[in-house]
Amino acid sequence: MKGMKTGGRKKGTPNKENPIKGFIKTHSLAYFEPKEIVGDDGKKHTMSDFDCDMMMLAPDDRVNAELRLLEFHTPKMKAIDVDMNAHVSVRTIEDKLRVLCGEEEDDDDDDEDD
Repeated sequence: MKGMKTGGRKKGTPNKENPIKGFIKTHSLAYFEPKEIVGDDGKKHTMSDFDCDMMMLAPDDRVNAELRLLEFHTPKMKAIDVDMNAHVSVRTIEDKLRVLCGEEEDDDDDDEDD
């Protein structure tokens, strides 16, 4: 029977909880959560562990880390081959009417009758 559900989970049943997935999500959120940190100068700063780690990296490594993180937030673009050659013949309404009437198209203009 087409359209009738014959097996599997019932509609609306939530996915099974995965404790490892929950742990990883919690850990990741905590890594980016801003915290108060006492710096070397004795002043309090609000920074996440991620910000601290980024400050410790060399500029080129920091750029590479940012680029790798962006891969998770931007869609991958696929290369597409396109044939840009268009074979178009320009025809006026008069040309189309001649064809419909059964007349052959003239390459010469009708205005040049001498």
